[in-house]
Amino acid sequence: MKNIILALAITLGLAIGLLAGTALTANAQGVTHDKYDHASACYGIELTLSECKPFKSWKPWQRALFTTAVVGGGKEWYDSRHPDRHSADWGDIAADAVGAVSAEGVVWLYHKTW
Repeated sequence: MKNIILALAITLGLAIGLLAGTALTANAQGVTHDKYDHASACYGIELTLSECKPFKSWKPWQRALFTTAVVGGGKEWYDSRHPDRHSADWGDIAADAVGAVSAEGVVWLYHKTW
């Protein structure tokens, strides 16, 4: 039962994260699929890091900042070095932050409940 509730919490958190990402990264053309990819990737990475031994002792804001900076910043750095195939965008880093913070909210809720 606990695993089912955890799966529901993760799904709900992902949905909330994506909706928040929509609000943060909306532009005249709408939200691009790329923003959803960034938010989802950081959400999953953040959930994984939050339960890994070395990162478990970190504060939630530290893990979220680490994920946003390393994963999001690293991806955007890569994009800036390959302008013919990719484009660097601050909106992508905002979407990364939304995914990471949403995951930390789900982790907090999970540990507070059980």
